[in-house]
Order: sequence, then C-alpha cells, then structure tokens
Amino acid sequence: STSRTGRHVTRDGRNVPGTWAVERELVALSSVLRAHGRGVLGCAPRFDGEGPGTDRAQSEVAIMAEMSRAAGRPFTFNLTNVLSAPNQWREVLDFVAEANATGANLRPQTTSRSIGVIFSLAHHTPFGHLPGWNILEGKTLEERVAVLRDPAVRAQLIAGGDGRAGIEGCREFFVMMPERGARYDCNPAESLAAHAERSGTSAVEAYLDLIDESNGAVTLNWPILNQDFPAISEMLTDPRMMLGLADSGAHVGQILDASQPTFFLSYWIRERGLMSIGEGVHQLTGRPADLFGFGDRGRLVEGAKADVNVFDFDALALPLPTFEHDFPAGAGRFVQRSRGYGWTLVNGEVFMENGEHTGVLTGKPLLSS
Repeated sequence: STSRTGRHVTRDGRNVPGTWAVERELVALSSVLRAHGRGVLGCAPRFDGEGPGTDRAQSEVAIMAEMSRAAGRPFTFNLTNVLSAPNQWREVLDFVAEANATGANLRPQTTSRSIGVIFSLAHHTPFGHLPGWNILEGKTLEERVAVLRDPAVRAQLIAGGDGRAGIEGCREFFVMMPERGARYDCNPAESLAAHAERSGTSAVEAYLDLIDESNGAVTLNWPILNQDFPAISEMLTDPRMMLGLADSGAHVGQILDASQPTFFLSYWIRERGLMSIGEGVHQLTGRPADLFGFGDRGRLVEGAKADVNVFDFDALALPLPTFEHDFPAGAGRFVQRSRGYGWTLVNGEVFMENGEHTGVLTGKPLLSS
C-alpha cells in the first residue's frame, strides 16, 4: 500500500514517503506479489493536484493498472465525489473499465456517506478562532454549557461573531441533535445557516441556542468528501465498486467513520431501499472477504468461521458521537455507538452483546488464502 496524494503531509509540510516514487519502482515492488499468488495492492491516488483533472485521473489509473497487472493481484483505491470536480468519479470508473479489460483488476472503494470533520462542544467548535471562545479551554462539557448560558458571555460571543453576514459560511455545517440521532445526510434544511435563517439570528447565536437546547450535545458535521448522495447511490450499486474506505482509526479528534456499516444498513437499505437486505449484508461481508482472500469468512456456510452479527433491522440507529478521554495520558477521541445489534460472534464466541464487550478476545490476525 502506498500514498500518492498531496494531502498526506507531515507536520512540517513534507510529503509522506512514497508520494513521488516513480512508476518503474512501484511496478517492480508490485511484481513481487506475483510469485506469492496472494495479497492485495492499495493506494491513496493523486486525483488531486495541479493540471487538468481528467488527464491526472487517467494517468493515476494507468499507473495502478500497471501495478495490478505486474502483480497479478487486485488493486483497491479510494474514490469519492468531490464538489470541485463533480464528474471525476464517473471518469475514473470509465478508466477502470478500460484497464480491467486489458488484464488489470482495479477495485475502487467508497463510503456510504460523507467524510468530514465532527464538531462537538465537548472537544472543539467551528467558532474557536473567534474572540472570546478561549474561555472554554480546560473546562468539562458541563462547565462549558454553564459558561455559555451566562448572559454576559453569550452577548460577548455573539458580538464577536460575523453577525448575519457569517451565515453563508455555515451552509456546510450540518446540525445533528440527540432526538434525531446522527443523520449524516447533508440535508440543507439542517445546516447551521438554515437554523439561523429560521430563527432570524446570526450563526453564532443559533449555535448557542442549539447548545442550550441540547445541554451541549448538539454535533455539527462538516463534510469534505462524498457530499453528493445521488452520486453515492450510483457508486454503491456499481459492480466495480467496493464499500469501505473508513478512517475509523485515524484523525480520532476530527473524523469518525466507524459508523459507516450501520449508516449503510439503516439509511441506504432500510430507509432508501437501495438494494435488498441480503445484498446489503453481502456488500459488508462476502464481497470484502473475497477481495482480500478470506475464503473461510464473509458467509454463513458450513465450515466457515463463525463471525456473525445478529441485529434487529428495524431497530438499527446511530446516537450522536461523544468525545471520550480514554486514550493514554487522557487523550481524547470521538466515539460513536450503535443500537439494534444483539450479538456479535467472533470465531464462534460472543464478543459483543447489546452493544457491550463481553470480555471475550477470540479474534486473531488473518492471512489471506
């Protein structure tokens, strides 16, 4: 696996190793897999950058295709829609079809919803750069709510905002409240700007009102990729695409993708009827197991490993994320739980029951077959 995107940089601005590796080096390294007859190649491609987007996308797909052919193995990479290049994902899929017709095995993957930054009063807000908001530093969530309910503090923060003119900058901040749960559907009517317009206030004042109403639980979703849900719908039903691509273990104070499977089942399958429940479960189980060579997993068949989820389809739901300080040295991360899962079995033993870990640790590293 390698990274070629210009977005992956170190703290001091340097590109991560591998970003500028030449094609012959990548192909040579990939060819080693041919002798082993196993494994999958992966890449964060350079679809972003300077120059015409179509030419850049075609060049990237050509490099990945050559690596796949050299290895004789599948090659997976991230593909999402971006508002700055709304047709790029379709162009990439066309290039993928051409490459696969000449011996490559390219399998792009996408997400079931937008990828973006989460804002919560328990961690950070979108207004932290404005005057006065540093008053929240070093305080617990309960203390922050109490401070923001102080009329003097509230008036100071509203005065330090951009007034009504700041509303336009909040069209991409989508409000999620406890009573509705985590929607992630980028509904314009639920943007912070829309809330401000309905109440006749500034964006800052609307946000403060939502904090007061929810006792600090209100969460804002700021999507940066895959905001176009009709495009997601097309990608999820395209046989060349895989469902995956979740930063569930990275950027733990910004991005929270661990809920992608539950969102896929509850929104796309139950609410939108995009495909049958059986097809939906197969997208999450059998297809990725096949791609990565786990022949004894991903299906309920005799002789396979008993990795099983038992869930109530109608009860699947996502509560709002919380911010918990359970990392070493008290470091924090966003956590999102789910509802509707009765049991999760790993290798035949109950690993999770009603959303809680049983203490059993029966998982182990897997080798592809």
